[in-house]
Amino acid sequence: MGIYLFPDMFKSFNLPDDDGELLWRSVQSRSTIGHVVMEAAQGVLELHGEDGYLKKWVQHPFPVAELRELRRLHLERDACDLPHELSPPE
Repeated sequence: MGIYLFPDMFKSFNLPDDDGELLWRSVQSRSTIGHVVMEAAQGVLELHGEDGYLKKWVQHPFPVAELRELRRLHLERDACDLPHELSPPE
């Protein structure tokens, strides 16, 4: 997994990663990535709420259904040893 920098996201959206500048790379398990993404998304939802998220990001509502599905799949399929004290999105 890597984070790449592109000069213009709108022009480079469909370019391959190798066309960007590698800023960071890490190798992690699917379980760890799933957990961290789920936890970060939950934090954004708790901080802003659905209305606040939409007001701040304008073009897209918060992906509540996707977060719920990620949580379901993570708990069902990943042997994750990290704590799961996250409140489910409503």
